[in-house]
Amino acid sequence: MTIEIDDSGTGDIIGSAFILFWRRETNTLVKKEVPLKLYQSPDFNKLTKEYIKDLFIETFKEMNIPKTEDIYLCTGNCFDIARVFLKEEGYNFHDAKIEGYLQDLVEQTYLDHIIEEFNVPSHRVSLESGAKRFFSLFHWVYQDFPRRKAFVKSGFPKWKTKWEIEAKNKWMLEMVSNKEENPSYRRRNGNQRRWNNLR
Repeated sequence: MTIEIDDSGTGDIIGSAFILFWRRETNTLVKKEVPLKLYQSPDFNKLTKEYIKDLFIETFKEMNIPKTEDIYLCTGNCFDIARVFLKEEGYNFHDAKIEGYLQDLVEQTYLDHIIEEFNVPSHRVSLESGAKRFFSLFHWVYQDFPRRKAFVKSGFPKWKTKWEIEAKNKWMLEMVSNKEENPSYRRRNGNQRRWNNLR
């Protein structure tokens, strides 16, 4: 028997993350969620890795995974503490690049989550993670920054030092631009300027 394990959402800017455990031969699939609130803590790196290790312990019991079973684990660093657990317990695991069925399924699981939970338009996000999806989600966040910032993995250091500032500035610029393009705003402003010239 063979187990594959992969993650999604761990590097994305919004929402929870997901871990999928799949036994190929029986097509047994277990889905686990790593909640957004953990990624909103400055200690998210330690908290999420510990949480994922606990998910491994829980899921290995659920799936009754013996130590002799071949386990192929995604190389992501979110599994660092889980790897220590596997090694200490003597499981037969291998770091691997997960591709194909499970990779597509775990990425779709994350997309379904942000589409259903936060109403992210499906056409805005690609199945493939990376820079393109990051910037698409960043653009979505800043379009309604005051409300959508609550969905962000705000524990990431660069969110505080760079992306939050940029998102707020872009949102403010869009608000000013939309206001100035509004005909009633232009009319009121024009009347005010004429009045100022008469005084």
